[in-house]
Amino acid sequence: MDEIQKALDTKFEDLQTELQKAQENGASKDEVKELHTAIEKQGNALEEYIDSQREKTVKDYMGQFKEFVAANKSELEKIKQNKAGTIEFVPKTVGDITRGSGTQGAGTVPNVMMDNLGSFNLRNDADLLGLATISSTNSPALGYSELIPKEGGYEFVAEEGTKPQADFKWENRQVIPYKAAAYEILSEESVTDVARLESVAREYLAKKHDLFKVNEMYLGGGTGNDPTGATVAARTFVATGMTNHFATGTSNFMDVVNAIITDVYRTQAYTDEGHYMPNVVLINPIDFFKNLVGAKDGDGLPLYPQAGLFNEVRIGGVVIRPWISIPAGKIFVGDMTKMNIVNYVPFSIRIGWINDQFITNQFTMVGESRYYQYIKNLDLAAFVYDTIATVQAAITA
Repeated sequence: MDEIQKALDTKFEDLQTELQKAQENGASKDEVKELHTAIEKQGNALEEYIDSQREKTVKDYMGQFKEFVAANKSELEKIKQNKAGTIEFVPKTVGDITRGSGTQGAGTVPNVMMDNLGSFNLRNDADLLGLATISSTNSPALGYSELIPKEGGYEFVAEEGTKPQADFKWENRQVIPYKAAAYEILSEESVTDVARLESVAREYLAKKHDLFKVNEMYLGGGTGNDPTGATVAARTFVATGMTNHFATGTSNFMDVVNAIITDVYRTQAYTDEGHYMPNVVLINPIDFFKNLVGAKDGDGLPLYPQAGLFNEVRIGGVVIRPWISIPAGKIFVGDMTKMNIVNYVPFSIRIGWINDQFITNQFTMVGESRYYQYIKNLDLAAFVYDTIATVQAAITA
């Protein structure tokens, strides 16, 4: 995050905090409305700046690719003459595709005259990936050690008394890299006749890769070649000390969120272990609308104006946001800094000929990356995945 966005974001969070305090301290309706207006204005300013930066990033990416093609024109000709070989494009960010892949409406105009390719309207879940601890390595094997206290500890000792002994142990663990890969087959005629087809095909490989990586980080099944996602590794809510705390009919969604955060915070693998601090809450978009966007105060004003503006709510360093991949009625709360993503082989796109593609005027594009994904055994308590109604029933009489 650059300094401009950081300043805009800080001001936006300050306004949200000011609104929350005003609501808690019984501010007048006019004062609350004034804060709502300020939040909306600041939010729009931040959103416009983020959009401008995103557009700049996309343009930079396409510029990189054009320069790559120009710089490797002779290499492409050499590969074509030799009928073998590949080149690789590494950006600093199921079926063959032919001219027949495009369709047209009524009329006799050829498909190629109707084609006007834009860009895929795919989600950008990069902010969900950024919540994890991300690093890089050039090693084909990765290991880590977990420290575990054992017996003994400090005691008060009398003069000339025997001091107590303390010890600990460690356990070494190994993880393997996972490979995320897909390919496309295109015809030379299609990329020649259909404007932007090749760049769209590359964009599709890159964007689908990023979406797949985020999806596996949270929902990976943990079997076969799949990594274990945070929701699969997560435990269910434990209500110890909070059971029936609220009188019948008095608890709400935020009580559910805070109860789970408290559960994560107070759960430890061993005595004196540092507390886990959840940084994200994920729920289904319908639950987000019901519990946050549609929540009103006594004057009929939104309790969380940022929910409708930014499609997320930030409270005490925790982001509450909708995600279509979370089923309705479910809630995920986690300290995602305990999810480790270690990039090994960066995402790349390679072009080459396979089988008889040279004589059939086709070529293949492969997109792939390799990376490690793991949660340390002692950190599994940092994630809770449960049903909203189940948690609310546990804390409500």
